[in-house]
Amino acid sequence: MPRFPFRLPALVMLLGLPMLRAAGSPAHVDDPDGLLPPDAPSAPSLEAKLTGFERASGLKVLVRFQAKSPSAEEDKVDGAYMHALATRLGTVRRGALAVYFADEDDWRVWIGDESTPGFVGQPGTAEAFTKSGLMHAKKEALLTATRAAGDARFAALQKAAPPGHPPAPARRLALEADALLDGLIGKLSAH
Repeated sequence: MPRFPFRLPALVMLLGLPMLRAAGSPAHVDDPDGLLPPDAPSAPSLEAKLTGFERASGLKVLVRFQAKSPSAEEDKVDGAYMHALATRLGTVRRGALAVYFADEDDWRVWIGDESTPGFVGQPGTAEAFTKSGLMHAKKEALLTATRAAGDARFAALQKAAPPGHPPAPARRLALEADALLDGLIGKLSAH
C-alpha cells in the first residue's frame, strides 16, 4: 500500500474535505457568522492544529467566533456564560475554550478545572486560583501577549503586501486567534 507524506489533517485540508469527528463531538473551530477572512484557510488550519493537539494530549481546546456578546441576562454573573458554554461543549473540566465577541472586539477564555494547574503553572485548584485573582491575571497576560503577537504578525503582512492590496482587516482576527491558540497549547502542554 502506498504511503503518503501528509498527516490526515493536512491531507483533509489539501483535498478540501470536512474534518470527521466522533458523533456529537463539537468542531474545534466554529465561525457561524463568518468573521474569519474567506480568502485564507484560517478555520481549516486552526481546526487541524487543535485536532492534532487533542490527539497528542487528550485535551480539547475549542475556539468560537461570535458576532454578538451574550445578553445582559446571560452575562449578569461573572463567568456564568462561559461556564455554561464550556459545560455544553465538554471543556468545563478539562481543556480550554476561547470565544471572540466581534461587537466588543473581546476575547474570553475558559480553562477547564482540571487543566488550571497547567495553565497557571503551579499546583492548586481552579477555585483557589480564581479567588486569589491569579487565574484572571494569567488570562489577561495571555490575552495581552497574544493580541500583541497577532498585531505584529498583521503589521508584517501589511508591510509585505503589494501596493494597493492590503490584507483584509479580518486577517488580524485570524492571526490573533492563531497566537491565542498557540499560547493556550503551550501552557497546557507544559504540564
